[in-house]
Amino acid sequence: MQRLLRLLAVLLALAAGLGAVPAWAGAPVLLVLGEAEGVHGETAQAIRHALPPGSAVDQLAAPTLDREALQGRSIVVTIGSRAAQAVAELEPAVPVLHTLIARAGYARLPAPRQAGHGISAIFLDQPAERQVALIRLALPDVRRLALLSGPSSAELTAELAAAARQQHFDVAQARVDTERELFLALQQVFTEPAVLVATPDPAVFNSYTIQNVLLTAYRHRSPVVGFSPAYARAGALLALYSTPAQIGEQAAAAIRSVLQGGRLPPPAAPQQFEVGVNANVARSLGLRLDSAEALTRALQRSEAAR
Repeated sequence: MQRLLRLLAVLLALAAGLGAVPAWAGAPVLLVLGEAEGVHGETAQAIRHALPPGSAVDQLAAPTLDREALQGRSIVVTIGSRAAQAVAELEPAVPVLHTLIARAGYARLPAPRQAGHGISAIFLDQPAERQVALIRLALPDVRRLALLSGPSSAELTAELAAAARQQHFDVAQARVDTERELFLALQQVFTEPAVLVATPDPAVFNSYTIQNVLLTAYRHRSPVVGFSPAYARAGALLALYSTPAQIGEQAAAAIRSVLQGGRLPPPAAPQQFEVGVNANVARSLGLRLDSAEALTRALQRSEAAR
C-alpha cells in the first residue's frame, strides 16, 4: 500500500508540473511571416535549412500573432515589413531580427519603450557602392545616372548620388512625392540618356508604375537597374538582389549567435548577392553585356579586394 501511495504522489507531482507549463511554450526560434508563400515562405524555408539539424523552430503568420505567442522565445525573426510592424508593436522581451525589410521601413518601426533587448535587421536594399560598382562593371562607357527620390528613399538616393559622383558619374535627380509627379520627374532625369537606378520606395517604384517607368526609360534609350529578379524579367537591363537562400543563410548565422549566448550583429545590407541580366533588352539597346554569372563573380571579386 505504501508503494502505491508513493507512486500516486509521484504521478500527482508530475501532473502538477505538466499543468504549470504555459500553453504558449514553444520553440526557442519563432519566425513571423508577412506572407505565407512566395519569397517570404522561401526565406523561412531557407532559414530552417541553414540552421543545425533538429533545431526547434516555430512559424506564424503576422495576422495570427499575439503577445502570448512571443513569450518563452530566445529570438524572433520577422520576414517582410508587415511582420516587422506586427512584432515591433508587441515589443517582445527577446532579441528580434528583421529580414526582407527596406532600410527606410526599418527606420519607421516603433522604437521600443525599454532598452536592453537586441534589435537588428538584414535590409532589402543593396549598398549604394555595390550598385554603382555593378554599373561601372557592366556598362563601362556610361557616365550618367538617373535617380528618383521618394518619401522613403531620400537617404538611399543621396548615398547613391554620392557614390556615383565619387566614381565620376554625372547624376540627374528628381523628387517624386505622388504617382502623378512620376512622368514629369522621368522627363527631367532623361534629358539625356542615363542609367536609372530603381529603389525599394513604394511611392515611386511599385506594381502600378513599373511598366510606365520601364517604357519611358526604353524610349529614352536609358537602361534600368532593378532590385529584384522580377525587374529583369519585366524589362530592366540589370537587377542586383539577394536570394531567399542568401538571406536565410545570413539570418541563420545571427540566430546561431544568439542561441549560443552571443548578440545580434548590427543592422546591415545583405552580404551575398546575385546579378540578373535581360539579354533581350541589351540587344534592343545595342549593348554588349557579360553574363549574369560573370558580372556576379566580377562584383564579388571587386568587393573582396577592398
